[in-house]
Amino acid sequence: VESKDIRGIFHFHTQYSDGSNSIRDLAVELRKQGYRYMGISDHSRSAFYAGGLNADSIRRQHAEIDALNQLWDDFYIFKGIESDILPDGTLDYPDDMLSCFDFVIASVHSQFRMDKDSMTKRIFKAMDNPYTTILGHPTGRLLLSRDGYELDLEQILDKAAQKGIILEINANPHRLDLDWRWVKKAREMGIKFMINPDAHSISEISNTGFGVAMARKGWCEKEVILNCLDTDSMKSFLLSKRK
Repeated sequence: VESKDIRGIFHFHTQYSDGSNSIRDLAVELRKQGYRYMGISDHSRSAFYAGGLNADSIRRQHAEIDALNQLWDDFYIFKGIESDILPDGTLDYPDDMLSCFDFVIASVHSQFRMDKDSMTKRIFKAMDNPYTTILGHPTGRLLLSRDGYELDLEQILDKAAQKGIILEINANPHRLDLDWRWVKKAREMGIKFMINPDAHSISEISNTGFGVAMARKGWCEKEVILNCLDTDSMKSFLLSKRK
């Protein structure tokens, strides 16, 4: 896979939560850079420290996205959320709310010191939720700052392969998670990936290049990177996941 193969990018935080830019500003910049779609995924309500979205904020955001999607015929904005995986493994919203999103990134953002078995079971339960599309920054590591949490990553990969869960290659240079060695193993298991910048500002769109480098180091061809799909194919893929 090469940077020129990437058609669109997911995992953006906007002014609705802890991002610096509006949805419109991000969309205009991405369109100018040649991308054809983006996926908004602000923080969910448990991330109160990051302005996580309540039900009213979600409704306002979706109305704004619907209006923006009327402006262009060559660029599309997908509605998503980065939903916290709560300590008991449930996601941060009930299913009737999760059903209104095009995609859900499920991520651990709290209680990192659970034992290996408990953390693995926690993530398993989140992966069993029918609305989980992508497992975000799967090990939770922060380079030079925090080790990943204890979990049985081989079992997580088995579960992802079984359930068709997409693994994120988080391209934020502080994360680079999933590590390229696990990317290579997951690729050999038939798992697919999404390269996401985890961007909180326009300047962080360029993080995507770090993710492409991680994917290449893990021997990934563009066929296993979902960002390489065109807009209509991405719409069809996400719809099939929801069904």
